[in-house]
Amino acid sequence: MENPTYREEVRQAYAAMAAAPADPWRPAYHLTPPAGTLGDPNGLCQWGDTYHIFDVTSPLSCLTTRRTPCVWGHWTTRDFLHYRLLPVAIWPDDRRDRDGVYSGSALLREGKLYLYYTGNVRHHGDFDYIHAGREQNVLRVESTDGVHFTNKTVLLTNEDFPDWVTQHIRDPQMVEQDGKLYMLLGARTQSDEGCTLVWESEDGTHFRHVNTLHTDSPFGYMWECPDCAVVDGQPLFFCCPQGIPHETYRYANAHQCGYFPLAGSLAAGAALGAFRQFDYGFDYYAARTLKADDGRVLLFGWMGMSETDYGRNPCADRGWDQVIAMPRELHWVDGALRQTPLRELAALRGEARAVPGEDGFTAHSRRCELVVETRPGTDLTVRLFEDASLTYQAAEGVLTLTAGTVCGAKRTVRQMQLPALNKLDLYLDGSTLEVFVNDGEAVLTSRLFGEDDTLAVAPFGGRVVFYPLHPFVVEDAGRES
Repeated sequence: MENPTYREEVRQAYAAMAAAPADPWRPAYHLTPPAGTLGDPNGLCQWGDTYHIFDVTSPLSCLTTRRTPCVWGHWTTRDFLHYRLLPVAIWPDDRRDRDGVYSGSALLREGKLYLYYTGNVRHHGDFDYIHAGREQNVLRVESTDGVHFTNKTVLLTNEDFPDWVTQHIRDPQMVEQDGKLYMLLGARTQSDEGCTLVWESEDGTHFRHVNTLHTDSPFGYMWECPDCAVVDGQPLFFCCPQGIPHETYRYANAHQCGYFPLAGSLAAGAALGAFRQFDYGFDYYAARTLKADDGRVLLFGWMGMSETDYGRNPCADRGWDQVIAMPRELHWVDGALRQTPLRELAALRGEARAVPGEDGFTAHSRRCELVVETRPGTDLTVRLFEDASLTYQAAEGVLTLTAGTVCGAKRTVRQMQLPALNKLDLYLDGSTLEVFVNDGEAVLTSRLFGEDDTLAVAPFGGRVVFYPLHPFVVEDAGRES
């Protein structure tokens, strides 16, 4: 670690935020950073009766304009209603990760929890940090208690990677398939084509490059956050392609996040189907899966979007920024992925209020669930806070999210094609919005700001159900190592 006072600075930042007044923009049933910014969810796993959720977080980033190294934050829960915030799991305290512990994954083996991650090193000098000046090392730490992580080990360095990839190679994801252990690494080739390197290992320590996942035609210049899961019998490959041309009704964000149907073995002969995005809103990226013991595949994503003019939100001026999106359950239905809210979250609902759509609807809340059920061919307008809205035009088959000048904080408009609308399920929480369309056929995720709390549905053919939502419970079990 180049800054010897870094841990103390982090401790002070956490203490200052803990003493700060409650912020109405901070969500109450989403994970947010104790201080600074939060990024990719990582290391998702279930160990016994406990779920572990790690994230890349930069505790000092709201306090300074200088580059500060990120760490791995750590949360645990048994029911997704009660959480423990644990001490920082991984610090950038090694020559191979001094500029930040980047994204990665978890592996449970023989009574230990192993965390694999990218150690970022940026050399001082005039470099582009794509072809020169950067190290993207693969490292691992381990734990026997799920809280304290030791034995930091370097597994791969730039010298181990093929010479036809750039120095953009990161985000190791551990996957077991057909009794073998693989590591997926997102990569960018020297010709600026995205791909994923597949490495095989018998022991989780020594790896050999056995395959490369790619599309027949170039699809973006970099594939971040690779992952692989089987959902209702369908193998899927997940990643975040960067550099996809934007379209009116899809791929509108700075970078994309979605999945390919996968056929064949990771080791050889794997084929990718057509890419589909997870989310049509402004803020969803870096999604990773968690396979629960009950067989469910859960999806966690970062409610953020870097490299945009809205990448920094107004809450950053209050000492914190960014959010982990609501966990989603994945299902494969009629050849497509469906995403539904984690079923445990229904326990947060208060008393329901249901009204006919013909009467219109108005409520005042920034923490609630609003279910709108429509009859076929019905237009719909939902107003949110000062100037945001969701509208559906049945004749055009288009659903539009307008963020607004006040609420959007530089966000503008997102649209998706939707031939038929029968249901919208909106979750609002402080400054977050997640809209599940037609029972998970599509999702729109965004941050919304402003001070108003008015929700209004114009009269329409259908029904509205409103639920106030209770916050989940967080126990602070240690803000520092």
